[in-house]
Amino acid sequence: MSPEAPGTGAPSPAEEGARPAHPLRDLVPAAAGAALAVGAFVLTLGIPVREGLTQIGPRWWPEVLSGALLLLAVLLVAGTLRKRSAKAVAADTDIPDPATREGAWRLVAMLGSILGYGVLWYFVDFRVSTALLFAALTWIGGGRGWKALLLFPVVVTAVLHLLFGVLLRVPL
Repeated sequence: MSPEAPGTGAPSPAEEGARPAHPLRDLVPAAAGAALAVGAFVLTLGIPVREGLTQIGPRWWPEVLSGALLLLAVLLVAGTLRKRSAKAVAADTDIPDPATREGAWRLVAMLGSILGYGVLWYFVDFRVSTALLFAALTWIGGGRGWKALLLFPVVVTAVLHLLFGVLLRVPL
C-alpha cells in the first residue's frame, strides 16, 4: 500500500498516532458542570431571606448563576451528542493544540496576578488594585499600547465601581 498524498482523504500522521476518543470523554465536563450547578443551587437554598422582601433577594444572583451553569451543561451535552451522531467534524478539529512553555507561563502568571490582587486589595483601595489587575492581565494576555494597558483597565474598574459600589451599595 503506497502512502497517499495530502488532501486525498488519507489520515494524517497526527491522526494515525492519536488514540480514538472515547464517546463519554466529552460528557465528563458537562456532568461536572451540571453537578456543580445543582450543588450551588442547593447551597443557595440555605441563604436566609427576610419575609416581605419585595425586591430581588440575596438568593437571586446565585440562583441565576447556577441556572445558567446548568443550562450551559445541558447545551454542552446536546452539542456533544449532535456532534457524535452527525460525524461531520473533521478529526483534526478534535485534537487540541499542544501545550507550550509560553502558554504555561501565561497561565501561572495570570493565576499569580489574581492571587496578588487578593493580597493587594487588603492593603490598597479597590479601584487601584482592580485597575492594576486588569492592566496586568491585559499585558500577560498580549495587549499592548496605551488603550489596552491604561484605558481598558480604568474603564472596567469604573464600571465595576459604579455597578457594585454606587448602584448596589456593596462595600468595596
